[in-house]
Amino acid sequence: MNDISAINSNFSYTVDELPAEVFRNYDIRGFADSQITPKFAYKLGAALGSMLTQQQYESIYLGRDARLSSPQLAKALSQGLTQQGMNVIDIDAISTPALNYAVHCDGSADCGVMVTASHNAKQYNGFKIIVRDQVIAGELLQSIKQLMLSDIPSNGAFGEIIHANIAPQYIQAIMANCRPQQDFKIVIDCANSIVGPLAVSLFNQLGYEVIPLFCQPDGNFPNHDPNPSDEGNLQTLQAAVLSNQADLGLAFDGDGDRLVVISGSGEILWPDQLLMIFARDILTRYPKTDIVFDVKSSFSLKQLVSELGGNPVMCKTGHSHVRSKVQQTGALVGGEFSGHIFFNDRWHGFDDGLYASVRLLEILANCDIAPKQALEKMMAEFKPSVYTPEILIPVTEAEKFALMERLVADCSFKGAIINTIDGLRVEYPLGWGLIRASNTSANLTMRFEADNTDELARIKKLFSHELAPFINQVDQYL
Repeated sequence: MNDISAINSNFSYTVDELPAEVFRNYDIRGFADSQITPKFAYKLGAALGSMLTQQQYESIYLGRDARLSSPQLAKALSQGLTQQGMNVIDIDAISTPALNYAVHCDGSADCGVMVTASHNAKQYNGFKIIVRDQVIAGELLQSIKQLMLSDIPSNGAFGEIIHANIAPQYIQAIMANCRPQQDFKIVIDCANSIVGPLAVSLFNQLGYEVIPLFCQPDGNFPNHDPNPSDEGNLQTLQAAVLSNQADLGLAFDGDGDRLVVISGSGEILWPDQLLMIFARDILTRYPKTDIVFDVKSSFSLKQLVSELGGNPVMCKTGHSHVRSKVQQTGALVGGEFSGHIFFNDRWHGFDDGLYASVRLLEILANCDIAPKQALEKMMAEFKPSVYTPEILIPVTEAEKFALMERLVADCSFKGAIINTIDGLRVEYPLGWGLIRASNTSANLTMRFEADNTDELARIKKLFSHELAPFINQVDQYL
């Protein structure tokens, strides 16, 4: 149903009608037009508005990414919210970090909702919800789902829609916080996502030479999916860094909260390696602090933090899990392998690809050698290892978590240290392997790392042997 005027808050889904699988662990995400529809958005707005007004919240920021379905979903969501008496501060097409910045710093509201499917392909959409600095996840998302299954009567008051532009304030806040003085030459790949104009504006105002790739927002994502975790999506950026003899390249995702870096020699600096650079910088100034990272991150990161006198803290994968753990521990920085980096020292504890990139530039600018050579030197200082990118095994949404539970219960890795905080992370003295259920796609994900190729092959063979009874033709993924 696309006629929003025909939907009212007394409409409720039945259990069979509501697509339960879109309520993921830390956001809402599914197929646009079939699962994430204007009707769904309206009912979500009514449910969220009812919950927030009962808790005495009056206003909420609303942002959206560049997806083709986002404007209509944002309109329906806004109508559901205002019908419950919430004032909606519509900040239009913007990145998720800019929305987070508004919630933390603008002062007009303590809540925000972003229409986005982050790094997923164009056929997806969804919602990220923030209340008082916390991403709504887990049980709270399930509470919203239950509200959507009920009749939600109007409270008799209607909220206003107020339009605002937060982008200039957000960019100026980054520049006031961190303004590296260096003649950088950078290539930025924004994957035709909503972060493109923000990135170009920021780096131009910083005075750098910028070579933009795919920085015009286009919800068809015509050049590649907005997912910098996929190595195939980085090839154009790698080539552009080399051909332009740039200092480095920066790749952002669909809503701007992820970052992957390319060195001047075209090598990928994966986010766990990037976090090692940030952790070393933080620990030189704040020894013994916690450094938070997810189960997909390199064992070298844990070793580095320990060697520098910090406290390594491993947590579940997912931006909400890392963010919560950073807040719980008071860690000054945290991150995950997919590219979310959270600064909690001079910034505000939320994941922000643009801010993380400027913090990297600050570190490079403070080195006594040229930025390109400085980054290469830092990468060379990492303990060498061999590793795989994320390996995806397609499994339906309805089956993936149950299958993962069977693997945890029935797989036996003798002689290994088993970590089950998020799937199965199996650690040996010279390497490790991981399999877990993805929270953002219909897949199980695997990753492996070892000191050498022989050990990597051995661990992958052990996984193949243990997983074969449960996953058909698992060898084809390994």
